[in-house]
Amino acid sequence: MRRQSGWVTFGCSFVVLVLLGLAWQVTIWIKHIPAYSVPSPVETAQTIGHNLSMIVTRCLWTLEGAALGLAVSMVIALLLALIVVRWPVFSRPVTAYALVIRTLPIVGVAPLVTLIAGRGLMTSVVCVVIVTVFTLFVAAVQGLRSVPGPVNDLSALYRSSLPRTVVWTWLPSAVGGLLVGLRISGPLSVLAAVLAEWLSGRTGVGSLMTMAQADRDVNLLWAATVAAACIGLVAYAVPGLLAALADRRGLSLEIGES
Repeated sequence: MRRQSGWVTFGCSFVVLVLLGLAWQVTIWIKHIPAYSVPSPVETAQTIGHNLSMIVTRCLWTLEGAALGLAVSMVIALLLALIVVRWPVFSRPVTAYALVIRTLPIVGVAPLVTLIAGRGLMTSVVCVVIVTVFTLFVAAVQGLRSVPGPVNDLSALYRSSLPRTVVWTWLPSAVGGLLVGLRISGPLSVLAAVLAEWLSGRTGVGSLMTMAQADRDVNLLWAATVAAACIGLVAYAVPGLLAALADRRGLSLEIGES
């Protein structure tokens, strides 16, 4: 049943992509949009094919920044969540500061990050952390607080040390919450990494867009945009695949009620 549901989801996703491509082409026909403004899906696909090696390399650079940023963001979010759950008195200030970081306009902050961190990988990592840490923090807190009451009571009864409680009781519950948060934060991390590359000039899909725009290469610009969208889809799908793999191995990662 789960396998059939997976195939149905894949089929629906493929149909949606086909419909989007048709809508793209029909809009060009109806509006009589010139090719130098918006290329057709076929022309964009041809551009991707002609520049496949370069686009794939750029995508890998962007994925590197997004993945490292997400990894740092997950560590920070998990540490903050552990502090909030262990010492509830810190809940309001930590949540407030995390929310302030999330509301920072990344377009305005990225140039400042570039001045401080340079034009390398660190700029992408910092931008990704700014965009994703709050979402992952909330998801981690929800996962930690979903630990069943009897489990906590059992840990208290046996007087388990804090490190042992964290490793054997809290972290397994937090994993499910983090995977839920990653479904939202994954595409956001790609967006932040692309924007950081756009503004800093670091090699990646974002700088490819800047270069194509400067050269007035509309086909390459749209090809890079499609590539960025595909990376975002991958970033959204991977957490779901990890959850499905864990479920097949008998590990339940669903967030229960506390």
